[in-house]
Amino acid sequence: MPPTDVTPGALLALDLDGTLIGPQGEVPPDLSGELRAWDRAGAHLALLTARGRVPPEVRDWPLHTVTRCYGAWAEQAGQPLWSWPLPDATVRAATEAIPLADRQLGKTLLVTADPGGIVRGPHPAFESSWPQAREVLKIVRGDTPARLDALAREWSALCHTELGGTELIRERDTRLVLIRRGAGKGAALRELTARLGVPRSRVVAAGDGPADAAMLPHAGTFIRVGTHPALSGAS
Repeated sequence: MPPTDVTPGALLALDLDGTLIGPQGEVPPDLSGELRAWDRAGAHLALLTARGRVPPEVRDWPLHTVTRCYGAWAEQAGQPLWSWPLPDATVRAATEAIPLADRQLGKTLLVTADPGGIVRGPHPAFESSWPQAREVLKIVRGDTPARLDALAREWSALCHTELGGTELIRERDTRLVLIRRGAGKGAALRELTARLGVPRSRVVAAGDGPADAAMLPHAGTFIRVGTHPALSGAS
């Protein structure tokens, strides 16, 4: 693995689910070899995933930087690089904005910097455990499209008050995510590019969904996987 204090020849920034691996977690048989070829050519390989944990499938890949929860947490060469959690007061306001009856039905995840601290609902202990969550990187809400539409309006209305400094990501009709503003994949790619000293023209990014669209302005080349309209500006 090349040392990270040497400017790499290129930066390869890759989404995971839907881009590198399939819907059932299937990994293309030649993927590891292709990544190693980039590594041998002097590229810095970065994985930018929405997941709260780094899956075991990637542990043998020649990755230099990995981000979790979009760009809210990063490690480089196995060492923490940055963490951009939501303030505790923001977590409380956002969770309390979800009606109690809805919290007891749909899925709620408070994903923390420590993967072992993730709080999940609905669960009998959720109401007593979520106020104890610390260093929350993202709040994920899974519910019906109609209820998520209502929650998105509520969270958006609070973005000027209790939820100031946050942004919403609608991953799909049935999933809504709240993160700290500036903790998305675009901000992570911009930060990593600056730290490495790689010009935008030497940045290659790839993704398949709306969260990946944030990388478009920071990549010289963007490889669009699939047909999501959020990526219509990809080269």
